[in-house]
Amino acid sequence: MKHLNFIAVVAVLSAVFITGYASAEERTAEQNMDEQRKLHIIPGKTLKAKGPNYQFCEVAPIMGTSKENAVANFYNPTGIAHCTAEDFAKIVAQKEQIMKETGAIDVFLNPSRHWTWDEFEIDEVGEERMFGPVKMVWMAVVPTEAMEKAVGKGSYNPAQIYRKNKFLYKKGTRVYLLDMPDGKVLVMQSWTPYVNKGETADNLKELGSQFKKLPSGWKFRTKVLDRDLTVAPPPPGHLGWVTMDEFQNTYQGCGYDAACNYVP
Repeated sequence: MKHLNFIAVVAVLSAVFITGYASAEERTAEQNMDEQRKLHIIPGKTLKAKGPNYQFCEVAPIMGTSKENAVANFYNPTGIAHCTAEDFAKIVAQKEQIMKETGAIDVFLNPSRHWTWDEFEIDEVGEERMFGPVKMVWMAVVPTEAMEKAVGKGSYNPAQIYRKNKFLYKKGTRVYLLDMPDGKVLVMQSWTPYVNKGETADNLKELGSQFKKLPSGWKFRTKVLDRDLTVAPPPPGHLGWVTMDEFQNTYQGCGYDAACNYVP
């Protein structure tokens, strides 16, 4: 009987491995993303906010065991609080504490910045928690390699990031655009004076004369919209094309897919 019980246990363990369970080291980034979404998303919870110039920052504890399978859980105060430059400095000072509390292998900290959209909504939202003096809410998880390619290292390098949200730029709103040689257009979604000191909502239209690293064939322009523009990464993947310029202002792409209702 004991021998039969042992055989049964071995069979169960074999089935577990065959059906896809893997050790932490063996998991892929996609598996870690699925796990983190299950851990954090609160079913039915949504969030909306109005802009423009809503001030925020981001804290993204990085979970995983390697560069290849690491994922970043993004917390953001949009819709429930704001994050000033002073608030962000206090969060930076607590980075080691944040890593310890979340069990993260590292933490990506996105400095205080301002959204450019008029309205925002997201329908995958998680728990709220404090980082320094700022209350934030879980809003997304993305593979760290994709995040670094798009916004962590370098500039003018669009990469796909999972986002299940929608930005609305209303008719009459001035938008700030990067035209790519192949006809795609990157729409500024947020700006920050963190790198480009003195950058404000009022002087964004002058950025074109300040760029020194804009790739050949790329052009900066501004436009007052003659109709509403919506940007929402399409299903089933909900992958938005995101990048930064040399001043760490962020953009999302139109013309790659059906994310935008038109290319401005």
